[in-house]
Amino acid sequence: MENLYSDLDLDINKEYTIEIKELSNKRTLQQNKYMWVLIRSIANNELVKQDEVEVYSLALEEANIKYTDISAIPEVEDELKKNFRAVRVLRPELVNGQKRIIYRCFSGSSKMNTKEMKAIIDVLISWAEELGIETDEKYYSK
Repeated sequence: MENLYSDLDLDINKEYTIEIKELSNKRTLQQNKYMWVLIRSIANNELVKQDEVEVYSLALEEANIKYTDISAIPEVEDELKKNFRAVRVLRPELVNGQKRIIYRCFSGSSKMNTKEMKAIIDVLISWAEELGIETDEKYYSK
């Protein structure tokens, strides 16, 4: 045990804890690129009346990707948009006579692992196919 302390340059007179976590593979740049091509293609489709961020947040929600719901006064919406990749207004509410909004806030894809990215890409592929949009990844690998 003493050897471990010296190998790690630890003080033998102090106590330490070790935490072991499952390794999570970060999403790949190719996954991210493909996701955004699909999002743009869907948002630009004449049958879709939403911008890219709205398509992104709806896909995140359908794929059940992590999000945070926040109840706040309407004036903080711009600040939320600076701190989260996508922010959706869910509904207004009245709290002690004060108007508040329930916001659904999503972190960006850079925080996702490969499994989460696959889930969102699967949702986007399904939507794209319903709209007649080409989804073969080989067309987007440039």
